[in-house]
Amino acid sequence: MRPREAPTAHAVIEEPATEPPMQLAMAAATTVPAPASAPTLSQDDEKIPHYRTRMPPAATLRYEVSRGLLHGTGDLVWRPQAGRYELKLDFRLSGLTILSQASSGAFDAAGIAPVRFTDQRFKRGTTAANFQREADKITYSGSASEFPLRSGAQDRLSWMMQLAAIVAAEPQLAKPGGKVAMYVTGAHGDAGVWVFRCVGPEAVDLQGSPVNAIKFVREPREPYDTAVQVWLDPKQHDLPVRATQKSGANDEGYELRLIEVRAAS
Repeated sequence: MRPREAPTAHAVIEEPATEPPMQLAMAAATTVPAPASAPTLSQDDEKIPHYRTRMPPAATLRYEVSRGLLHGTGDLVWRPQAGRYELKLDFRLSGLTILSQASSGAFDAAGIAPVRFTDQRFKRGTTAANFQREADKITYSGSASEFPLRSGAQDRLSWMMQLAAIVAAEPQLAKPGGKVAMYVTGAHGDAGVWVFRCVGPEAVDLQGSPVNAIKFVREPREPYDTAVQVWLDPKQHDLPVRATQKSGANDEGYELRLIEVRAAS
């Protein structure tokens, strides 16, 4: 991948009791595989380009969420304002919130610059990743692991908006064979380079209405690594209209399909 010259401007923003069966199903649905040993970065991994970015305006995206036979809804709330941002995702299945994630931070020349990412699962405590920018490292509330803070690093929620912002600013990457690389961390002491490869245009059925989207895939590198598929809509600021994510062959994973986008009032 040819390295790009780092931009000098900031990101552009457009404005023990026995549980009932359902609770057992929810617990299974939110099982998080233990992260593997710290990833070893290859020389190619070190060559993450700096991309231009154009941030989508503030919005709330509502999704239909499915995991195996379980179905529900999810809200992705994106609020950029005055050089900072807040991003929050809540999944609800069968009336229960099974996943709540939040990312907050600012913007810099590489785009979204997270400061803190939190992850809370059904009947579990909250874990966090802290992007310590003055110390140039990422640390975790529930793990002794730490990693160097690399330019353009994202968390497991902010990558969705960062990918949209990169593709909006550099549409040549949204062609078959185009690639976007970024360093991504979760809240459990896991981190590594994610490379999104553009497959090309693909129609996505949203409640009976086809949407012409651009599909990107992130292939897993290890048996329990995260596999991602995401479809971006060029007519809606390249926001994700569909996404799937799973970890390992036996993981049912999640699927999101957009129901509606509401602009911030």
